[in-house]
Amino acid sequence: MLIREILRRSLWQVRTRAGQRRGDNPLARTVCRLSLLAGVSLLVGAALSCGRSDDHAGSPDSTITVLYDADERIFGPYWSMEAWFLMFLPLVTYDANGDIVGRLARSWAHSPDFRSWTFHLRPDVRWHDGEPVTAGDVKFSIELSAHPDILHDDAWHDVDSIAVRDDTTLTIFSGRPKDARDTWNVYWPKHLLEGLDPKEFYRWEFWIHPVGNGPYRYVRHVPETMMELEANPDYYLGKPKIDRLVLKFGRGAGLTELLSGNVDVLTWVNRAEIPKLAADPRFKVYYNMWPGVGWLRAIFWNHRKPPFDRPAIRRALTLAMDRRELLRILNMPEELAITDALFTGRQYTNGDLPEPLPYDPALAERLLEREGWRDVDGDGVIERDGREFVFTALVPSGDELEQVAVYVQAALRRLGVRMEVQPLESSLVRRRVETGDFQGAFFDYWNAVDGHLRWLGEGSPLGYDNPRVAELLARLKETADPTAQDRVYRNLRPQLQEDLPLTFLFPQLQTYVVPRRLRGLHSPYRGDPMQFMEELWVEEEGGQP
Repeated sequence: MLIREILRRSLWQVRTRAGQRRGDNPLARTVCRLSLLAGVSLLVGAALSCGRSDDHAGSPDSTITVLYDADERIFGPYWSMEAWFLMFLPLVTYDANGDIVGRLARSWAHSPDFRSWTFHLRPDVRWHDGEPVTAGDVKFSIELSAHPDILHDDAWHDVDSIAVRDDTTLTIFSGRPKDARDTWNVYWPKHLLEGLDPKEFYRWEFWIHPVGNGPYRYVRHVPETMMELEANPDYYLGKPKIDRLVLKFGRGAGLTELLSGNVDVLTWVNRAEIPKLAADPRFKVYYNMWPGVGWLRAIFWNHRKPPFDRPAIRRALTLAMDRRELLRILNMPEELAITDALFTGRQYTNGDLPEPLPYDPALAERLLEREGWRDVDGDGVIERDGREFVFTALVPSGDELEQVAVYVQAALRRLGVRMEVQPLESSLVRRRVETGDFQGAFFDYWNAVDGHLRWLGEGSPLGYDNPRVAELLARLKETADPTAQDRVYRNLRPQLQEDLPLTFLFPQLQTYVVPRRLRGLHSPYRGDPMQFMEELWVEEEGGQP
């Protein structure tokens, strides 16, 4: 501990002198500091190996290597993945029970109309260069994200103004009621970035040599190969127990890398490999989902294209799919809730959901017959008025939805419906759906007010037109009161269950494979080692560190 403290103080003195010499250029000063940090990383690593005295201290070699489908700009805004929680802090986050708890913010309050939120920041959080994190940094980051040359994230685009009360207090004013407790976006150091050109935002050198305020700090990187991080000894919650992280970049040979011991953690895994990995005593498999259930995998139907304009047809197609069996085929947890209605995050967490349509192919067949669809010529494809029930479904290529589409294709074939599958790049699928140039599409549905209004509200690109649903969705924009929102969602249920404008398949989730010695994770809201690395520890067989 003494050696570690001496090294830390010496490094800080060198950093300070370097910063004084380069005070005319904040970014150059940062790069200089980080270069010095990289130069002594081996010495610091040796000091860190001296061990810990606290509970769950971790093994003497508490290094974790993570395989990531990214590159050295992994902490930049274009990747938008959970890894940035290693480097930067959000205002708030979710705990293991799905409840919101503070991170950068220690407390908060909202006005009665939910149009203004005041956040009180922790006074003991510092950037990795030693500067204090202030309310000015949060204001700067929010305004930067909404800059017309950037438009990084739409979470803050309806903010009217931000008032900084003091270094640890700010109030955010919105044009409409909203819950400003944002769990996803992180905040950047104003003192290092305010002089940079927003037009070059996505190419800033800062994203390659980041200076954060989170539990881990940058040490070094090898372009397109790896990035090394070390535990931040000045982290406000205390130095993390995992001393060193190596982010190895790549994806294709992930399973080989894991089995050969070259990496410890897979952030992406072929679902077909999950049973084998779960049975391997060296590993554990976790899945993680946001308590708000941000994305739902779904089939979008074009209501302007017959026969999908008929609710009975959409119902029949949904009844023909065994969505529970689909979870088993994809090696996903069977306890995932399936629904045909919209819901809030807390409704999902509390199990406050209506029963979904069951798997009932016999009923599906009867519904189609009532609509006039029968196999008249015995070729296995139903028809009506001389027209066969044949359609094309778009699907993002390289996505697990391709496997889902093949399963649905087989299920509908048994019903006498022929679905052709057309894989396309994801952005093309989105464009085709947004412009109404499709019949069916396997895609992701954003389970939030803006997502509901976009796909199911007035002027829906799906051609869905239900004035009552549009009215209820408009009400959601008028309140951020959780109780009032729950009421609106319950009123929406019967309308959506009757219309079935989309077929919801299952919530999107991420699966992780980690070494059994890495402790502190559990599914479903604490299964992401990147998001919770600061709270994990390494424990060898038999519980001996």
